[in-house]
Amino acid sequence: MDEPHAAPDETPVRNSRLRYSRRRFLKMAGGLAAGLAAVASFGYWARDKVAPQGTVTSGGGGPQDTDRFFAEFPVRSIEEIPRVRPEQWLIQVDGLVTTPLSIDYEAWQKLPRLEQTVDFHCVEGWSVDDVGWDGVRLSALLDQAQPLAEASVVRFHAEGGKYQDDLTLEQARDPAVVLADTVEGRPLPPEHGGPVRLIVPSQLGYKSVKWVVRIELDDERRKGYWESYGYPVEAPIPEAQQ
Repeated sequence: MDEPHAAPDETPVRNSRLRYSRRRFLKMAGGLAAGLAAVASFGYWARDKVAPQGTVTSGGGGPQDTDRFFAEFPVRSIEEIPRVRPEQWLIQVDGLVTTPLSIDYEAWQKLPRLEQTVDFHCVEGWSVDDVGWDGVRLSALLDQAQPLAEASVVRFHAEGGKYQDDLTLEQARDPAVVLADTVEGRPLPPEHGGPVRLIVPSQLGYKSVKWVVRIELDDERRKGYWESYGYPVEAPIPEAQQ
């Protein structure tokens, strides 16, 4: 994504909603903790060597600015992108719960929904401003499942089986945390985590697990996919990216 003639401090972008500054982010990361700076550097390596690149197509009509939004929102994935219709998607809620859930498309439509516009921040140092997400409040599912007293962690599993990450139960109950199935007024494209992905506005993007098929309640934290490569377990938005 870097422009070859960019100024050393800021990288210009063609879409005003996408912003990033490698130098500023690395300075900020070093100020927070030396380890996080290493994480940021690894993030660039992962982007270039691991995460597939490509243009996102939005599929069928709509305003030109929305098409551009889908095309320029960076895509980061370590698993093969699933191609499953929303009507065939199934989400399990299990582990340390009183009432395990199996949520199919029909049950999904009956759940309380949340519409919100928030910025999306990546550990690589880029952000996308004012993204409109629509979906189901995670807290609504937790209320139905009724976590047991010993449950303190909510773990999210992606469809491919490789990617997983977790939040504390307190973080998961934040009213702004949503299982999104819509972005910018359109069904969430598979490249961006559709049919359903987690959105955690208070955390960096690697916490917002794509293609969620299982939500597991547990009594201890485990290293998520990127945490096993050195990413911090806690991923608050750095001040320099806000």
